[in-house]
Amino acid sequence: MNNLLPIVASLVGLLVPQAGGMDMAVAQKWASAKIVKYRVEGVHSGRESVVYGDYEGKAEVIDRLTVEFSWDVKKGKIIGPVSVADGKSQLSDIRSDGTDCPPPQLKGEYEHFQSVSNSMTSAGQIQIKGTRTYPPANVSNYPGGCSMRAIPGGKEEAILWVAGAGPEGLGMPITKDGPISVSADRKSFSIKGAGNWVWTYTPTVLQ
Repeated sequence: MNNLLPIVASLVGLLVPQAGGMDMAVAQKWASAKIVKYRVEGVHSGRESVVYGDYEGKAEVIDRLTVEFSWDVKKGKIIGPVSVADGKSQLSDIRSDGTDCPPPQLKGEYEHFQSVSNSMTSAGQIQIKGTRTYPPANVSNYPGGCSMRAIPGGKEEAILWVAGAGPEGLGMPITKDGPISVSADRKSFSIKGAGNWVWTYTPTVLQ
C-alpha cells in the first residue's frame, strides 16, 4: 500500500452511486452510521529476497499486520487511537533463483515487516514505520560458483500506509476484479496495495 491510497475513500464514494449490481439497502445502512470501528487485516503474499545484500536467495513470503481504528463516516476521517498488531512471517520454497546452486541456509528468522511506530499523515491516512529483518545466512558464491559462504544479517527500514474508506462501499457490486472487491456476505471489502499486500476492511457500527 502506498501514499496514493488516500484516494480510496473518494474512490469508494464514486462507486457507491452506481446502480448496477448495487445493494442499496446495505449502502444506505452504512452511510447512515456516524462512527464505525475498522479492523483492517493486511496480508502480504509474494516472492521476496530473504538474504541481506546482493545475493541469490528468495522465498515465498506470507506476512500479516492488523490495524484497528475508528472512522467518522460523516467527516470522512480517522478518530481516536490506532492499534497495530504484527504477525509472524512464514517462508516456503527457499531457492537461489536463476541459478543451479543450492538454496541459501538461513541462520535465524526473516521478518518481512515488523512495526515500530505509527502516525497520522492526514485525517484519513496512517503511516506505519517498521523494519525488515534478514538473518545471517550461508549463500552460494554465484556467479563465481556454488560453494557456500557465510554472510551477516541486517535490517532495513520499511513503511506501510493504511487509509480510511467509507463503509458504504460494502454496497458496491460484488466482484473479484479491480483494486477494490467486496466479500459475498458484504461484511468486508478488500483493497489491493503495493508490495504484494492486500488489505481487508471489516467495519462494526459504534454509533
